[in-house]
Amino acid sequence: MMNMGLYQKFPAEEAMLTDFKGYLINTLQVTNCQQVIDNVSRMLRYIQPSGDEVTLDFLLKSTETKDFLIQLRRADMGPATILNYIKNMIRFVQYLKTHLNLVAADADFYRKCQAYIDLLTSLRKPVSRSNSKVTCKIRYERFLEGEKSLQECQAVLRKAKKDMLSVYGRMLEGDHVSSEEKTIFRYYCEAILILGHFQRPGAVEGLTTAEWDERKNSGGKVCVAVSEHKTALTMEEAAMLDAYYTWIRPDCIRPDVDHGNRLFVSTSGTKIRSATNDLCRLHAHYKLPNIKSQQVRRTVETDAAANLTEEQKASVAHYMAHSTAVANKYYRMKPLEFVVATANLLNSLSRDSAEDGARAEKRRRVEEEVSSPTPDLDVFLQAFPVGITGQPPNKTQRAKAGFPTDRVFYDKWRALQYSKREQHLLSKFSRCAPTAAKVAKVIEAEGWTANHPRPEDVIAKWRPLSRAQAQSDPAIIRGVTRQKWSGLAVKDFGGQKGVVATKAFGKGSILCDFHGKVITGAEGREMAEMQDELGHLFFFKHGSEEVCIDAETFPCECHPSLETKGRLITHSKKNFNVQPRHCVVKLQEGDRDVLLFQATKDISKDEKIRFNHSIKKRSFRGEEEELEWLDD
Repeated sequence: MMNMGLYQKFPAEEAMLTDFKGYLINTLQVTNCQQVIDNVSRMLRYIQPSGDEVTLDFLLKSTETKDFLIQLRRADMGPATILNYIKNMIRFVQYLKTHLNLVAADADFYRKCQAYIDLLTSLRKPVSRSNSKVTCKIRYERFLEGEKSLQECQAVLRKAKKDMLSVYGRMLEGDHVSSEEKTIFRYYCEAILILGHFQRPGAVEGLTTAEWDERKNSGGKVCVAVSEHKTALTMEEAAMLDAYYTWIRPDCIRPDVDHGNRLFVSTSGTKIRSATNDLCRLHAHYKLPNIKSQQVRRTVETDAAANLTEEQKASVAHYMAHSTAVANKYYRMKPLEFVVATANLLNSLSRDSAEDGARAEKRRRVEEEVSSPTPDLDVFLQAFPVGITGQPPNKTQRAKAGFPTDRVFYDKWRALQYSKREQHLLSKFSRCAPTAAKVAKVIEAEGWTANHPRPEDVIAKWRPLSRAQAQSDPAIIRGVTRQKWSGLAVKDFGGQKGVVATKAFGKGSILCDFHGKVITGAEGREMAEMQDELGHLFFFKHGSEEVCIDAETFPCECHPSLETKGRLITHSKKNFNVQPRHCVVKLQEGDRDVLLFQATKDISKDEKIRFNHSIKKRSFRGEEEELEWLDD
């Protein structure tokens, strides 16, 4: 509604609305009428978008009135909300018709008011039907699902408690608490009052700082605003609310924003708009079904009706009552001890519900064990997680945990560990094919004496990296960033430098990269034309764009003290043993186009490394060069 401009209102001191508010409070005895005034003010502001005073021209603007209700539906307002706007506007017009004495000044005024009321009445009928359908649907779903237990209603308090205690501890120590955590902490404090002490959202929204400052201790409880809201908190709950009041609320206060001395204020400094919405956000944060205040209060009243005496039922009813004159009178006659006793009674209902839930859960587990005496493998793996280290659970451990003592789960556990160890060994040799001696060395370093693959099995299963794997492989990323490629050496061949292998490389292995600055194709062509040769420039296509890697500029900016090996690999059109393969490597500073030299055949130790430079020339002439991986 705010984004659609439906929250705009007339100034609070507008004369006609002020008189209407006085009429509601003094004549009709509607003390909690601010929502009615706000609804009427928003609707009038939409119909009359300018000016600081309400004019009576809105009585003739039926189109704008209909459009406002349409906008409410577009803002996803439910039929109950739209119905409230219509009812409040009808009450306002009825007030104008009978209490402003405008008939003498405008003889037609009475007729205009009645015509507008008739319009609103006709608009109300379809909305009422929709609201009835929604209400029936909710009641039917509630009938099918059944009422939630008090334990289910208070689930978010239990789930959030650990996090909130952590935030509370950090605030005590003066450590940093993020703004999001502070907001969630406020939601939790509101939930304590609504879900834990069954107070209405309006009472929580109206709780003032003066009422909090005047809290009193009694019987091990902290009683807050007992004349109106009748809340008796535990010491821990009171400490939570006081932490919010002391450390979070002051950061939200703005000198130019009126918060009405409310205890709970938003991050913008205004009093909170809706404790119900805050409660919904808290449930969403912890991914739990939303529980409304009506639902938890109905659950408490149901439990009270089933388990309490008539006197106790009366105590619970008054504890949960609205701030009516009757409730206030009743509580002025009772000492704080009565409030504490009732709060303890309600706490006992919560404990009983939790115990009933625990017993029901235990019965469910027993029934599942009877119906399926063999536990699921997933449960077994949760009890005994599989890793590359550790031993499988022995017979005694399996029996103690309630699992079968045969070898079915035991053998499956070992098979999973074997597979994990195999993958671990293969990951150690992602860049190039391993040798039996190197695989055996890794196995020895890990301390594995059984349940691991043999070196020859690892060698048989080794496969070259795919393009996708190379982009994020740690060994490739280290080689590109550090330019320390193992297994290669620079050698002088009669005045010309070249690169030789200092170890054997299998087909598909990655030897090194053609390292240089990535520039555009146009920049590369300009450099090539200036020196009449390609030199150490490599052109290739990346999608629809032409890209060039400049290894001509030496040394490179990122490795000024190193002579990168890729630029020194010599040319052979027929006897090449590596080919460049393009990929986009995910480096810490961002993605980078890289050319990796991949072995096209097995390379023996001391063999010279060569690639076909004519690929660069074809690319330079504009012929598209496909740089495909050997395993694609």
